[in-house]
Amino acid sequence: MIKEHGDLFSDSQCKVCSAVLISESQKLTHYQSKKHANKVRRYLSIQNEQEPDCNNGDTDRLKVCHVCNMTFSAPVVAESHYQGKVHAKNLRLKTVGPQALASTLNGYPCTICNIELNSVEQYQSHISGAKHKNQ
Repeated sequence: MIKEHGDLFSDSQCKVCSAVLISESQKLTHYQSKKHANKVRRYLSIQNEQEPDCNNGDTDRLKVCHVCNMTFSAPVVAESHYQGKVHAKNLRLKTVGPQALASTLNGYPCTICNIELNSVEQYQSHISGAKHKNQ
């Protein structure tokens, strides 16, 4: 897969996850992680979707969301989905691409420990902690 999508993955950077990979062990750890696999799977499923949006007519829209590849049992479930975070995130991923989405979704990633933190304070606390220093 890395050879097929060389524009997304390299020895020094994963553009889907917005991760900078410094060492060989870091590269292996990142590319074998569940988090990376999930982000790649989501990115590829959205990019392979042929229809640009979910507005293919009101009746179809209330049965299926082509952006998120979901079907709905009732119109109220569909409307709830379209107003939710998952749909907004997938729509943004499809529109702006992996690099821009990674910068808006990931907060403050520590690529050494392969974790993501929610604030600058958490990040600073993490990098001064024992777990990070032992990596």
